Amino acid sequence: MEQFETEIYLRYKQIIESQSASTPLRTLVIPGSDRESPLEAALPRSVSLPEPPRVHMADLLDRYDAFCFDGYGTLYNRVSFVYPGAMDWFQMLRRAGKHLRLVTNAASDVDNVLARDADKRGFDFSTEETISSGSLLRELAERLRRGERADGNATAGIVNGCAGGTAAKPLGLREVYYIGRETGRHVLEACGITAVAMDAEPAEPIVAISSAKDTPETFARAVKILQRPGAILLVLNSDAWAPKIPDENGVTVREPVSGALSERLRRASMCEANGGVGCETYYLGKPFPQIWERVKASLPADSRVLMIGDTLGTDVFGAKVAGFDSALVVGRNVPATELEADEAALGIRPDYYLEP
Repeated sequence: MEQFETEIYLRYKQIIESQSASTPLRTLVIPGSDRESPLEAALPRSVSLPEPPRVHMADLLDRYDAFCFDGYGTLYNRVSFVYPGAMDWFQMLRRAGKHLRLVTNAASDVDNVLARDADKRGFDFSTEETISSGSLLRELAERLRRGERADGNATAGIVNGCAGGTAAKPLGLREVYYIGRETGRHVLEACGITAVAMDAEPAEPIVAISSAKDTPETFARAVKILQRPGAILLVLNSDAWAPKIPDENGVTVREPVSGALSERLRRASMCEANGGVGCETYYLGKPFPQIWERVKASLPADSRVLMIGDTLGTDVFGAKVAGFDSALVVGRNVPATELEADEAALGIRPDYYLEP
């Protein structure tokens, strides 16, 4: 795992912990690590976790009522690529009548389109079974328009030490400077937001990010906007790194994505005009609490839930935030050779390693 990636996911953990101080998570110490997770280091007692068992989906079938899947990197990737074993998992669970959810940080389009895209690959998630980070923007936008700023528990993770629903001047939030896929504009439009031209600036200093498709010019303009007093950065996809489609030799290359670009922008926004603090930053999606509240509301009460994903910092830690068990698919966003070091660096370990 890249050092920058580690820093981003540790920051996510610290944000969540600061918003959940009344119910701190249990301290984790991964064997081989000489320190506790920064998220939980203040707790009086640590718990050493043994290495998770390596299991197949059939081993888990009777243990859970609901199965949540990450999309990209877990079930499929760009174009029509489907990972080996993924369709077998999905069909087995459908036949068993399990509750299924696609819980994705993709903010490249609205949920019904994301569901259709998954269906084209053979995963027939309905719109109701699809919960994306982009779908959380509407609630956040409504809060900001009411002047409810810095309420991370109810909306998203917020930096600058803000928490607790402080009142502020209501925002119009009718336009933003947007860096992301063209189809991601549909997510903004569904919330009554327009993306201004790439050589323009919005009336209010607000930047929205859903991918890392920036250029030196768009990055510089976004920084200029975010250095204005009262600037806001909306991170529609919190993933820091993501795997590309494996090459013909089965080798997977990973690349920085939306969360990495957003952190670069957040750091660059710190300037004299805003007291060196930087822009106010809102994160949508995994691992932050709001998306898990949406998942829970969609499932029968008291469901036994398993989250299956490829990323420690979003899928596995997010499951812990939700109170769900987790299964990590190794070798995609977490290379097998880096697994032990990554778990130690983040203080995160899944309940299972899921084999194809």
